[in-house]
Amino acid sequence: MERVLIVNADDFGLSKGQNYGIVEACKHGIVTSTTALVNGAAIEHAAQLSRALPELAVGMHFVLTLGQPLSSMPSLTRDGTLGKWIWEMAEADTLPLDEIARELDCQYHRFVDLFGYEPTHLDSHHHVHMIPQIFPIVAAYAKAKGVALRVDRGLAALHQLDTDGIRSSDGFTSEFYGDAISEALFLETLEKSAARGERSLEVMCHPAFVDNTIMGSAYCYPRLAELDVLTSASLKQAVSGKGYRPGTYRDV
Repeated sequence: MERVLIVNADDFGLSKGQNYGIVEACKHGIVTSTTALVNGAAIEHAAQLSRALPELAVGMHFVLTLGQPLSSMPSLTRDGTLGKWIWEMAEADTLPLDEIARELDCQYHRFVDLFGYEPTHLDSHHHVHMIPQIFPIVAAYAKAKGVALRVDRGLAALHQLDTDGIRSSDGFTSEFYGDAISEALFLETLEKSAARGERSLEVMCHPAFVDNTIMGSAYCYPRLAELDVLTSASLKQAVSGKGYRPGTYRDV
């Protein structure tokens, strides 16, 4: 059975080094898709690069934990900035859901303004769309717009989230991440998916060249390791040998 493999590079627009890494991994590797942070410092640069690389599918990376929002979010920001305290607020059930819904709409329209088309799919920075209070907002929005949505099936089952009617891949994995990046790790994610009988799989990744912005990230040098692995000729051959064809969220 032929299976669809979506290799999605998160953080398009975070920095020029991130952007160039994603483009390199698409041109010379197995990355087929990316998701853009529309409030990222290098988002205009990302949009410019994408126009010369139509084979790279571009979705939207909803941001609620980094930088400044596009709309007024007084209840979620601190000194005008978004941050990781969103999980504390979720635990306390004090998330400003109206603000979040408005920001999602603003970021979506900013994406269309920048790229000139609708995103192939939605996901989010730090997986905030899988927070139980936020998921219904993003899921309903994706369905209304007719776009696909990244769904972490494990988290959805854990929190008993309603995924009916959502267009998504059969499987999603974030396991290609960390200090032990290797071809073997990537191929292991495919084997696990095949064992589950999934016909389509999204593998999340973050290939990048290191620049000053990436140097400030808690996840820095592994991004270079990811780039090396994802552009390996032997990995491309091994993926094909396991019955996977490259795809995007247009294929699900």
